[in-house]
Amino acid sequence: MEKVSKKVESKRPQSKFAEVVEEIRDIIIEDHLLPGDKLPSERELSERLAASRSSIREALRALELLGLIETKRGEGTFLRDFSNHQLIHLVGAFILQQDQTKRDVQHTKHIVEMGCLSTAMVQPNLEERLEELEAEIRKEHFTERDFFGFFMDVSGNQLLKKIWLIVSSYADAVQEEDRLVYNKGAFLRLIDAVRTKDVTNVFEAYGQLSVEES
Repeated sequence: MEKVSKKVESKRPQSKFAEVVEEIRDIIIEDHLLPGDKLPSERELSERLAASRSSIREALRALELLGLIETKRGEGTFLRDFSNHQLIHLVGAFILQQDQTKRDVQHTKHIVEMGCLSTAMVQPNLEERLEELEAEIRKEHFTERDFFGFFMDVSGNQLLKKIWLIVSSYADAVQEEDRLVYNKGAFLRLIDAVRTKDVTNVFEAYGQLSVEES
């Protein structure tokens, strides 16, 4: 009891509206809702949070104005599909609250990228595409996102690319540094590894992307 009271004392008093917004965020985390998933109805939220329907409605309206949710007439309220990159940092602050979640996002991004590289290795005209990538990577504003986006296109799997775009956007909200900017040499070595068409070489080279060059 003493531990709980200390926690309460350390928190800044919140309005009921702010509490409801925070509790809806917690429900999104607890229910493992993803972009496109439907949120509980106003009635369900009211019962779960022991809050009035008007408070729930006000909180949902605020979240919708922020672009975090959208209401479809006759269908319900849904977590937004965040295709607009400008919203991603806001989403990251809203959803990615736990360290384990952050690690899971990064891990998932790495799995998708390594899967893409494995798929790209068996595509026709690989050498021609790799030469094209080598020319692009030397341009000043070429980024890590451009690099893996290129390989996603080479792989020819558009579903994989869509999954990667969502996951990598969330990952960028957690870790904003661009590995290609400070370690371009490692990305060039990864291209050489893909040329060998040896999965072991590719995965070893991928693992070096986060190691800064001296």
